[in-house]
Amino acid sequence: MTTGYDMAVALPGLQNGEEGDAELFNENNKKFDVIPGKIEFEVTKVNAADGEVSGVFVSKQPSDTDLGSKVPKNVLLKGIWYGRIE
Repeated sequence: MTTGYDMAVALPGLQNGEEGDAELFNENNKKFDVIPGKIEFEVTKVNAADGEVSGVFVSKQPSDTDLGSKVPKNVLLKGIWYGRIE
């Protein structure tokens, strides 16, 4: 008893070196870029007796590009930071 096909037919690949290559160029040719961002810190409270300091920050930076294959989006982060000095 045997099973199977006499001839296996596959779907042609999208990137066949002719037409599909332009659509997948950035996916297949990765590049590492350092994209500059900006961050600001502000100290809002200092406790000298305990050596504690805290404040707020605002960061504006581009998002991940998947090593150059996607266009970065602008990301705005706001938060509170805390530190202890010993």
